[in-house]
Amino acid sequence: MTTKLLFVDDDLDLLASLKRLLPRHWQTVTADSPKLALELLESQGPFAVIVSDMQMPGMNGIELLHRSKELSPDTVRILLTGHADLHTAIAAVNTGDVFRFLTKPCESAVLISTLHSALGQYQLVVAERELLEETLMGIVRVLSQILGLVNPAAQGRANRMRRFCKHIASVLRLPKPWQYEMAAILSQLGCLTIPPAVMASVLSGRPLSATEQQMVEQHPTTAAKLLLRIPRMEHIAGMVAEQNSARNDGSPPRELAASNAELLGAQILRLSGALDLLLTTGLAPGLALERLRRLGDIHPPELVAALSEFDFGIDNMVSLRVHARELNTNMVLEEDLFTVDGQLLATRGERLTEPLLAGIDNYSRSVGLREPVAVLVSLLDYEVPKG
Repeated sequence: MTTKLLFVDDDLDLLASLKRLLPRHWQTVTADSPKLALELLESQGPFAVIVSDMQMPGMNGIELLHRSKELSPDTVRILLTGHADLHTAIAAVNTGDVFRFLTKPCESAVLISTLHSALGQYQLVVAERELLEETLMGIVRVLSQILGLVNPAAQGRANRMRRFCKHIASVLRLPKPWQYEMAAILSQLGCLTIPPAVMASVLSGRPLSATEQQMVEQHPTTAAKLLLRIPRMEHIAGMVAEQNSARNDGSPPRELAASNAELLGAQILRLSGALDLLLTTGLAPGLALERLRRLGDIHPPELVAALSEFDFGIDNMVSLRVHARELNTNMVLEEDLFTVDGQLLATRGERLTEPLLAGIDNYSRSVGLREPVAVLVSLLDYEVPKG
């Protein structure tokens, strides 16, 4: 866990003395202006602790620490202040923007003791967050596996959308990227109520009846209602609920991530879902992205641009025809996978996962598959047939 500390003060002599004072095993970074501090938070974070002077040109310490909270919520914030600023400093502590405040001049022992406390607080916050995220991801994995057993095609769509969402969040360096990936994994949970045959029609682009269309339109709401029963999943539920209706509101993605992450998540889901449908109906990636670019009133251009860097290629892959018992997690489907009675289990381009393979095995033994199955295997995993 990081022990990086960021000190912000326009007094260069003070910053130099701090570097000499603090233990060498602490990674100490200094900034002589709030502007530089914000840049460092983005480019060199995460920082465990930020310590800021109160009175600085251009931006005071309270404003800086408030903005640092938006950029790095886990970072513990400490304010250095003169006696004249005490009332302001106390107000900052009471609003939750500041962990501690110290008066200047500050004794070395007091400063180091406070920093030890701040590092302990940072470790506690991060540990609690990681535990929560791991618990939620465990719940998400179980729900995803249940979906895969009941409706493999829907789970496959969710997995493909997850890859798109993860890529967008990474390229745009969005805070809390895990929430967008989690929303994608759960985006098709409402498809538990959709018959597999209807799901197959959706993914193949075949026309739907009015009743079938209503089923499809309601699945985000169904999923959101289920997710709202799980503590701390409110934001994820909001993203999932609006995945088919969110539109471009003109806000830059990183700003929207801070002000309305639910809307941004829904925008990313809508784009990922639209791209997946275009690809599964056979459109080439370049043409699919160009079509989405033309829908700027729906899909934010920055999100579409991020997907232009996505690796859609299947270079260095070998095409094989195998029996169901030979399928494994090193394989990608080259063609849609159907049961003998025509039920779609998984779509072209989908990577086989353990839960999906378990579902395929059940269908293979109970109903039967159309075999052989067309798959792609990386050259690294390809074994030349013997004989």
